[in-house]
Amino acid sequence: MRPIRVMHVVRTLATGGTESVVRRLLSGLDPDRFQQSLCTLISAPGFQPPDTICLDRTAGEPAFLVPQLTRIFARERPDIVHSRNWATIESVIAAKLARVSVVVHSEHGRDLNTMGRQPWRRRVLRRVSYACADRVFCVSQELKDYYSREIGLPSRSFEVIPNGVDVERYRPDQQARAERRAALGAGPGTTVVGTVSRLDPVKDHSTLLQAAEMALKSGVDLRLVIVGDGTQRAALEKELASKLNLSRRTLFAGEVRNVADWLNSFDVFVLPSLSEGMSNTLLEAMAVGVAPIATAVGGNPEVVEHGHSGLLVRPGDAKEICDHLVRLATADEWRRDLGGNARQRIVARFSIERMLEQYEEMYCQLMKPENLRWHAFSRA
Repeated sequence: MRPIRVMHVVRTLATGGTESVVRRLLSGLDPDRFQQSLCTLISAPGFQPPDTICLDRTAGEPAFLVPQLTRIFARERPDIVHSRNWATIESVIAAKLARVSVVVHSEHGRDLNTMGRQPWRRRVLRRVSYACADRVFCVSQELKDYYSREIGLPSRSFEVIPNGVDVERYRPDQQARAERRAALGAGPGTTVVGTVSRLDPVKDHSTLLQAAEMALKSGVDLRLVIVGDGTQRAALEKELASKLNLSRRTLFAGEVRNVADWLNSFDVFVLPSLSEGMSNTLLEAMAVGVAPIATAVGGNPEVVEHGHSGLLVRPGDAKEICDHLVRLATADEWRRDLGGNARQRIVARFSIERMLEQYEEMYCQLMKPENLRWHAFSRA
């Protein structure tokens, strides 16, 4: 029996949570059962899988993509087209026009422009596309509830498949911790506070800078590490320059390959985002056993059990983050307990094996002959 041909459609394969999920699928699904390919709208530097098709669109340039996508799907003849987020939603209509057997669409998060009500044009196109897709799912229950409410579709129209993390790659590593902390100049009494994400307004690093500065003024021996890059870097560096004491204790590490080593050097991981789908870096930090502080937005409360496997705060509340940092800096045993419980939670509920099993089950179920007949009947 030949493998199921799955074509993933994503805006780009640059650094990001959605892109990380796609990479994990490309490397993790059984190649004897699934033949995977990738279609991106925008090219990105770095490694691209050999079967990647890129539309070579310019970021921010408006375009009607249905004709081009339809030709690609008709030529490549995948069994399943799986599109993600608003940027690739035209893939649903294009796949139907190309008579692709199964069409899946998933939502992985929101940006600052769509944290509230969706623009009416998006609501209309999403409603049509969701109705045409054979399966629609979100990565968190919060995101499912949001789109159900916004688009006016019943909750049963959506499923939830949470993200997952490789708990063997992301695990406590005392050697990596010691080496990385030595490179940071962090002594035994230093509290290393870190975050990992793209430098984007929705991630709200400014609030983290404010909280770290307040913690320093409270007497915490603190080092701040910001891993990641993006459009906000210049603005954040400018803001940091006005905080002289903090600037001497802060490192912008940029994009790094050995993320697990950096996470191991942290005592506290802070995710100050204004919006999230399900944060992969939060899952990774917790898998490493770092005590997390995360804003109570998106899927974060579905991952972090407040007071047991981490702490939840209101978005934009630098004072609340600061108060937790001060407490954690002086309560070593409590901080270690939070980190240990965080790892147990990820191993039990958010492992990459669990995620891959759910994707495999979904793809195989949709490709069963009886379901394919139902799809054809529905389209007719």
